[in-house]
Amino acid sequence: MGWSNGSVVFIVFGLYITVLTVALIVLGVGIEPDRYFFILLLPVLLMGRARRYLMDWAPFLLLLFSYEFLRGLAPVLGAHVHYLFSIRSDSLVFSTVPTVELQSWFYHPGSPRVYDYVATIVYFMHFVTPLSFALLLWLRSYAQFKSFMAAFVMLSYAALITYVLFPAAPPWLAAQHSYLPPVHQVLADTLKAFPARLSLPGIYQAFNPNPVAAIPSVHAAYPTLMLLFAVRYFGRRGLVVFPYVLSVWLAVIYMGEHYVIDVLIGVVYSVIAYLVAERVLSRAMSASGGSSELGAATDRSPTLRRGAAWLTASSALSGSATSAARSGVAAPAPRPRSG
Repeated sequence: MGWSNGSVVFIVFGLYITVLTVALIVLGVGIEPDRYFFILLLPVLLMGRARRYLMDWAPFLLLLFSYEFLRGLAPVLGAHVHYLFSIRSDSLVFSTVPTVELQSWFYHPGSPRVYDYVATIVYFMHFVTPLSFALLLWLRSYAQFKSFMAAFVMLSYAALITYVLFPAAPPWLAAQHSYLPPVHQVLADTLKAFPARLSLPGIYQAFNPNPVAAIPSVHAAYPTLMLLFAVRYFGRRGLVVFPYVLSVWLAVIYMGEHYVIDVLIGVVYSVIAYLVAERVLSRAMSASGGSSELGAATDRSPTLRRGAAWLTASSALSGSATSAARSGVAAPAPRPRSG
């Protein structure tokens, strides 16, 4: 049986992202969303779709940068830092804290092993994978891209609200305050081995990290959201990303960045964002499709169609955020950023 065009595109794009990521690591270039936006621009330029790429992605990047800026302010806005909730939750289920046990079995302070470096790379794929997946969807279907991005933004801001209302410390910080036996921040050792040859300017590096953004773990939530949409749009082929998702869950727990409960809550947030985006956006698009004048105008103009789609998505998300606020429930990282 021959390979479909979709499968070929999926494989070629995956190889491109893998090679590109390795090149960035070798060159010592930090993998940050603003830089990666321009890196993804290369294949778009080759296809002659740069103008559309800029128009479709600019609103998302503005929302993402706003989220990162506000996320850095969360420790200032938030109140008491919570240390015991996650410790007690993990201990209740496992009779111990898995992070402490994993590091006692596998971690050698001052002498990182190969798997420590692998875990570090997985950790810093935080933005590479969702942005790469978003580009794949954008190339495949704008409607699918819009739905994923809406869920991604919704998930990010739901996490931001939680960081303000319930600032939670990661295991390594809890250990520093004697709430846990020694927990090593693996990143402090592994990052010393990575090159720092190129220091390129960027917007993202100017934002302050938030050390008490453990609940929910967006490092766990973003890959989970990607998995849900991959299965939704690619069927069984989408399960190819599951090993990556599982490796992220294990990495953030082992490296002392998150507890198991943080990961589980992140997964719940991603599922909720997925369901809300799929349901609300589908309903909003159906209503928009029923509007004759706007529908006819957008059908004649791709630019108007994309603008109307972003407007519809924004309205739908605003409605969801308002409902969450009324109910009183928060909807669903060396310079590491917890999250």
